[in-house]
Amino acid sequence: MMMSLLWYYQPEHTELEKIPTSTVKQEIYASKHYDENSVACIDDKCYVLTYSEWCRYNGRLKMATEKASPRPNVVPEPDDIPLSKLHRTLPLDVNRANVFLCRRVYDFKGKRLLKNPS
Repeated sequence: MMMSLLWYYQPEHTELEKIPTSTVKQEIYASKHYDENSVACIDDKCYVLTYSEWCRYNGRLKMATEKASPRPNVVPEPDDIPLSKLHRTLPLDVNRANVFLCRRVYDFKGKRLLKNPS
């Protein structure tokens, strides 16, 4: 069975002359590099987060490791939370090595970084 996918690049696997100094350890770059691969090639599941999701996840992780109690919400949560929001909340027990931040898009043809439009 085959699947279509878009590639993500780790900074060290790009042909950039200079990697931005603001790049964090778990950061990857999205791309428009499209490919078809066998499902048998899949090693593991990973999570690619936006900057806001990354900050919330790290905050929750830090609170859990320091055993801090969460601050009360200023705005109460609605009863009908959209499924998309629940889906994007990462459980804290996932392998930290499989959680990545994506803030930029790598143009593999032009060998340059673009700001992620999301």
